[in-house]
Amino acid sequence: MHPESATLVARSIDVCEEYTVALALEDFVPVILAGVALMITAQATGRRVPRVFPVALIGAIVVTTGGLAKATWKILVASGCHEYPILEQLLFPCLAFGFSALVWALLSARRGSELTGWPFAVFPVAAAIGALWMGHMWPLLIAAAVSATALGVTAAVIAFKAGRRGIGALFVVYVLGTNILPSLAARPEQSVQVQWAEQLTNTAVQLCFLLGALWLRKYFPTTADRKSVYETTGETA
Repeated sequence: MHPESATLVARSIDVCEEYTVALALEDFVPVILAGVALMITAQATGRRVPRVFPVALIGAIVVTTGGLAKATWKILVASGCHEYPILEQLLFPCLAFGFSALVWALLSARRGSELTGWPFAVFPVAAAIGALWMGHMWPLLIAAAVSATALGVTAAVIAFKAGRRGIGALFVVYVLGTNILPSLAARPEQSVQVQWAEQLTNTAVQLCFLLGALWLRKYFPTTADRKSVYETTGETA
């Protein structure tokens, strides 16, 4: 779920001519993949530290809501030039706040206990204040990119330390896609073929993230799992 609407900030375009209906419909695919992956990631963090699950789940829902709003905006524009800017503008705030919550939850799960939450809340709040003061979304775009990158890097570190290089590579692909695809999407006057290539690449990136998230859910033991291991071997899981 990369913040491709930076294109509309960076350049003036006729959005009604920018997207085809098929292209707009395909945009729902990476959003759905990312949404499922984030829900699973939230579930994984809750297995390790149950108290972080509600915040992680809210973060996943918020991010998914932002992505679905942007995809809905795109299909409305492509199908009849029905433009509702609020749908597009929801993306960056949702990504900034939602990913920050998920980073906090995943780092807490990695440590095995709940981290202090306020530093993770201050970051998107400061970005939102900066966006209001500056009159555009760039601060929230930066906050969203940093938080999404931090989530992918944290997941990759967990996988590599567990000796799962293939899973770690999936998260590396996600991190690279999160940072490279927006700059590619910001290029002016792209052909439909190029846009298809970018969106299909984004779909593949989100699929990588989903596969990695499925492993995370298995990796983090539940409280019952840890108790069972302790009773059997005398060692903590």
